[in-house]
Amino acid sequence: MSYSSKLWMLREPTGDNLEIDKSFKMVTRELTVGDLKDGEVISKTLYLSNDPAQRAWIHKNNVEGRLYRTPIGAGDPMEAFGVAEIVESKNPDYQKGEQVFASMLWSDYCVLTPSAIVFKVAGDPTDTITLGITGLTAYFGLLNVGATTPKDATVVVSGAAGSTGSIVCQIAKNVLGIKNVVGIAGSDAKCEVLKRDCGCDVALNYKSPTFKRDFEAATPDDIDVYFDNTGGEATDLAILRMKEFGRVVVCGAIGYYDNYEQKGELSRASWMQIEAPKVEDTVWLPDDPELQLRSLTLSWPIQICHKIRIEGFIIFQFADQFAKGLGDLGQWAQEGKLKLIKQEWGAKVEDIPQGMLKLLRGENTGKLITKVVTA
Repeated sequence: MSYSSKLWMLREPTGDNLEIDKSFKMVTRELTVGDLKDGEVISKTLYLSNDPAQRAWIHKNNVEGRLYRTPIGAGDPMEAFGVAEIVESKNPDYQKGEQVFASMLWSDYCVLTPSAIVFKVAGDPTDTITLGITGLTAYFGLLNVGATTPKDATVVVSGAAGSTGSIVCQIAKNVLGIKNVVGIAGSDAKCEVLKRDCGCDVALNYKSPTFKRDFEAATPDDIDVYFDNTGGEATDLAILRMKEFGRVVVCGAIGYYDNYEQKGELSRASWMQIEAPKVEDTVWLPDDPELQLRSLTLSWPIQICHKIRIEGFIIFQFADQFAKGLGDLGQWAQEGKLKLIKQEWGAKVEDIPQGMLKLLRGENTGKLITKVVTA
């Protein structure tokens, strides 16, 4: 038996302003049961996770050895985490009809190796995607990298209305009981969600003309932990307001993954490439181009004097602790301490790339999930 699969591939790595027709191409291929190797399965895609990191995987400025994974190159299939149903199996551990959370492709059917499958899915697939890699990123970023405890008074989260940020805010407020949780988002509507559903004491719109003043007012006692999902002006403001021994968790940089207009961004520095920002694209960098690159280190004196720790991380460095993280997240959700904020949209295989554009344009609140609609 064979399955005709539609698959999206990368036409060529792209810089700023992602364009679907120039960046991707769709091909058709046949998947045959007889070609399966021992341990492999053929799966039908049910849901795909839309994650900012996928944009970084295809950026033309990736430098070999500088990204945490092998970049996706021209002619390579596009990848994503998601939930799939097994339709054919040569693996005794996975039976036909079971659902799995796995590293998959932008396609309606694909072959999964044992290493691509993360775990079986028993409950709501969209809950699994929301609490899976996304929830674990929030969990380990805040608790392990940020070393956040109930003794901390102020936690600030950028990209707070996104998939990871919304969970970070809730863990900070509802699990740890942080007194002052400040969320930063890109619209007044998202700020309302942060206050209503995510436990934020204050929610700030970074597009507001009074953002800098509002930020200072929201952090009168300075910041213990800053969880950064975006980069940009908010990050520069936060570093200047960190407490002694404050921690900055560098989780994402969606503000730099693409060049869609985001008022309030400090600069448009290219992904994984060091270059001086252009004066016209900045908020407060000096006019002299020779001074621009040095301006990126303006916060170093306070970093030194306040002994601030700034640390990036990749979720898979905590892979040996995933079981505990998933257990805690599931328990907190059952106890009502975590509300799973997610946004599902249905798409035919032909429309899958639109999910990346939706994410980069900030059209989602919470976790953006693509439900793949097949005949």
